[in-house]
Amino acid sequence: MMVLFWITAAIGALWIVLFTTNLTKFLRAPEVKPGGGKPDGLPKVSIIIPARDEEQNIERCLRSLLDQDHEDFEILVVDDKSSDQTAAIVRKLAAEDSRIRLYSAGELPGECTGKCNALIAGVQQGNPSGEWLLFVDADTRHHPQSLSSALRSALEKKVDMLTLIPHLEARSFWERLMQPTVAALIALFKQPERINDPGNPEVFANGQYILVRREAYLGCGGHQAVAGKILEDVELARMMVGSGCRVHIALAREMFSTRMYTSLRSLMTGWTKNFYMILESRFSRVLLVAGLALFLSLWPAALGIASILGLAAKTYFWPEAYLWIAVGIYAMVVIFQATLRGLNRWYPLYSLLAPLANFMAVFILLRSAWLNSKGRGVRWKGRIVFDDRGDAK
Repeated sequence: MMVLFWITAAIGALWIVLFTTNLTKFLRAPEVKPGGGKPDGLPKVSIIIPARDEEQNIERCLRSLLDQDHEDFEILVVDDKSSDQTAAIVRKLAAEDSRIRLYSAGELPGECTGKCNALIAGVQQGNPSGEWLLFVDADTRHHPQSLSSALRSALEKKVDMLTLIPHLEARSFWERLMQPTVAALIALFKQPERINDPGNPEVFANGQYILVRREAYLGCGGHQAVAGKILEDVELARMMVGSGCRVHIALAREMFSTRMYTSLRSLMTGWTKNFYMILESRFSRVLLVAGLALFLSLWPAALGIASILGLAAKTYFWPEAYLWIAVGIYAMVVIFQATLRGLNRWYPLYSLLAPLANFMAVFILLRSAWLNSKGRGVRWKGRIVFDDRGDAK
């Protein structure tokens, strides 16, 4: 039994290291915030939005973009064969503001993914005139100074692509429980300081917000060059880096937000589609993430709760002092998780349910790895999406 205590103590020490490291990295992480004065002299931007069955999101997204303080932009919305009122909503808004134009993605050719097909159509049909292109998802909402602030940041840093990480909106129980947990697990391997280091091969991008110089984008082949990839954002960034372009990633929690999923089912399906590939389809990383998630979360919780029950019942399976230490380690872990969630505005009270969240995240990750490795598809928005070998519908 004493071996269990020393394992618990070792986990507590590891948590202190992890918390200190993550807190330091969080405080040092690059962040783009709204502000900077009048947006005079900034270049024109062409905003391209793919939209498939987005009637719940598209108007909110468009109105937030129309309200930008930098007014030299155009919005090209590409309807990807929506079966709802997405196109009708865009037409209504386009009649109110000439900066919005609506296009149709048409039939899905060959192995091209639906999103890439829509983005390609936006560039080819819309013939964007902006010096910069901004690709955003329809489920995002933008601060009035987000466009001008992102432009300033890209110009000041002299980068060819700026990709931003948003605030994660969550309204339901499962969203608030799971979204921060999955994001935290991904962040273990996708850290801004590594991605922004020119000497590091790590590449990452967030397709919810990619601001890119049109000349550099077209020079690399754009989304046509990554048309069969499910993680087209990461592949686009990798292609640009390989061409000598500079890519920069930053936090932007005050700049824009997104509500990715609205139910447990959509959350599980969506992350099943992407989770394994975000970890670069490496099973070693899957095992490492799964082990860390379960070991660091479930172990201190199980031993801490058992120690609390033992102290309450005066049943001492360890010396009493060791029981109190185990309880203290469990309390420390909860406080650390609540602190990190709170700094990210990730619903800190849900840290009490972290073991459940981590268990479910591991299930989603293993399911994602299994389906992708076997070449089995995941149904997403009426289409079957296959693995990262380029087979997608």
